[in-house]
Amino acid sequence: MEIKSGAMPEKAFQILYAGENSVVEFFDNARAESGIDERTGQKVTVWRCEKYVLTVPCSPGLAAEIENNYAVWLKKAKDAELAAEAEKVRKYRNGLLDQCDAQYCITAEWKAYKQALRDVPAQEGFPYIINWPVLPEEQSNGMKSRG
Repeated sequence: MEIKSGAMPEKAFQILYAGENSVVEFFDNARAESGIDERTGQKVTVWRCEKYVLTVPCSPGLAAEIENNYAVWLKKAKDAELAAEAEKVRKYRNGLLDQCDAQYCITAEWKAYKQALRDVPAQEGFPYIINWPVLPEEQSNGMKSRG
């Protein structure tokens, strides 16, 4: 997830403790941009970066382990975010599939629509870029796809 801040992240990651777990926040691809302070109207430097969060059990030496294997840990965090986003999209898609009851799915158009919904996870860019299929009734009205 992209975030913006008035300050550059001090480190590539930080560890927050939550009970028996550690929440590791990774900051990647930090870059400075010019911006305007909303309160003062003055020019300021705004930092943008990608933030990934990974929850792991607390363990001694976690910070050293991450520092020594940063690329591996960053990939774990990115993979976890990708999996979470994919699950959200699949849940939404499954809801759309559930809305297609047997009455609508008799026609070839509705069968094609349901198959297109099932194919959403195979789209390039999934789960961040989704080209949702058009409802058959919207196709006949000339409406565009949702998204």
